Amino acid sequence: MIRRNQRFRNHLDENLINLNKNLFISPSDPQYYEKVIRYLDSNSPEAHYKLGQKFELLGNRKRALFHYKEALKTYPSPFYSAANRAIHNMEQESAAAIAQDETAAYAEPRKQLLSPFMKTLLIVLFVLNLLLVILFFGDQSIYKTISSLKEWGVGTDITYETVDVPYVMYLQPDVKKDAIESALHKQALELAKDMPEHNIIIYGVLSSDVRDRGKTLLLTNDEMTKSAIVIAQYHPASDRTVKIRFMNGKNDKHQPLSAIGANLVRTALDAYRKDFGVNPASLDLLVQDYPNNYLSFIPMEASSGANQVYTQFDGNGGWVYNPSEKELDQMFYPNVDGAEAVPYEPLYIAINKDEHHLRLVSGTHLLWDKEVGLGANESTPVGDFIVQDRVMHPTGKRQQSYGDAGLGLGAIALHGTLDESSIGNDKSSGCVRLTNEDIMQLFAFVPKGTEVQIAASSWEPIELNHVKDAQSMIPHSLPNIDQTPEHIIFHWLG
Repeated sequence: MIRRNQRFRNHLDENLINLNKNLFISPSDPQYYEKVIRYLDSNSPEAHYKLGQKFELLGNRKRALFHYKEALKTYPSPFYSAANRAIHNMEQESAAAIAQDETAAYAEPRKQLLSPFMKTLLIVLFVLNLLLVILFFGDQSIYKTISSLKEWGVGTDITYETVDVPYVMYLQPDVKKDAIESALHKQALELAKDMPEHNIIIYGVLSSDVRDRGKTLLLTNDEMTKSAIVIAQYHPASDRTVKIRFMNGKNDKHQPLSAIGANLVRTALDAYRKDFGVNPASLDLLVQDYPNNYLSFIPMEASSGANQVYTQFDGNGGWVYNPSEKELDQMFYPNVDGAEAVPYEPLYIAINKDEHHLRLVSGTHLLWDKEVGLGANESTPVGDFIVQDRVMHPTGKRQQSYGDAGLGLGAIALHGTLDESSIGNDKSSGCVRLTNEDIMQLFAFVPKGTEVQIAASSWEPIELNHVKDAQSMIPHSLPNIDQTPEHIIFHWLG
């Protein structure tokens, strides 16, 4: 194997495996399987099984069980049976150890002879402890736990004739994964009380409407299943386990909202670096009073429902920010398994003068599509511009000249207006007008430094995926920053 930019073969290259980009590693590396999971395939059954063996030999039962169970999430695989067997053996060893400890606590010293009464008592205690172990590890306790399983296989030893009863549960956009699991588990058990012979299926759907949150209703529209982020299934007649499966970004490249959230912050980081020549020591420097309000907030990471920022990856949700990195996709990324490699695709605005439409885009993701008003007599210029000012309630020569918010591009701006009849027409003095409702939606997702492309005619021929529920990225508690500079009068064309 000859690596990129390498003229001559190295004798060590035959033993190297290309895991990710410019990362090459030898299988003899002690951290080989950890790196396979980190950079190549977070679901690799072989890597998880080998790590389970490693931690079992080191006596770390908790880590060993974790990796064995991760190996079980991929079926079929050559390591499924081996991992299942390893977990069974570890549980048997644990049961034997508990029984041995209990027996030893009541045992007499070896040199003393036990009376028949004591021997009988010890046998009774041993049997009782064994029953406790069976109850603890047996089927009766398993159904009380929340199970996040591999994708369900097809075919079982026993076939049950069941009736599926589908429901939809509306979830808050920022709810944590543990809370979702608990809510689904509790709701499945509650529904099954009245329908013990039926197969309960609950689709968890995010909703930004406060009137829907927490409600569980019968599913009447099959289209809603396509937007489900999690599915719970419970059939108590055949299985006492509530099966819960999250539909995360691992199965469809990346979750669009998570990717857009990452690139929203990266676009602001890029602008800050161009303005100051260095990376900000903390993301707090992006969320400041005007004119340093590069962002209005740190967005929620979609799959974890959190916006905490960590310095190192641990997979527990939120974001990772490392200012020492040079590349933006390595500097800032989601702190969730499988989403670390979201590529950097800066947000930009494209305006089509012929169609009087504005789009906010990141890569192939369309975030907003708004109708706009333009300048009379072709006074809205064509070209590429940069968002220089992000202003709430900007002050002009006349009151309410620029509506509820403005994104300044220099001589012109994208701003709100009270004259909604100008939307879709050419009535302004050169600025791009939006309704106040539209500019407020757009303002939250356009960082300082965003590129604005104003073209005279058609859009570029690119297929875009319209991302829904973007408002779910806005945290409930917003930073207390001043984005209304009352001492500045703006002289945009209007």
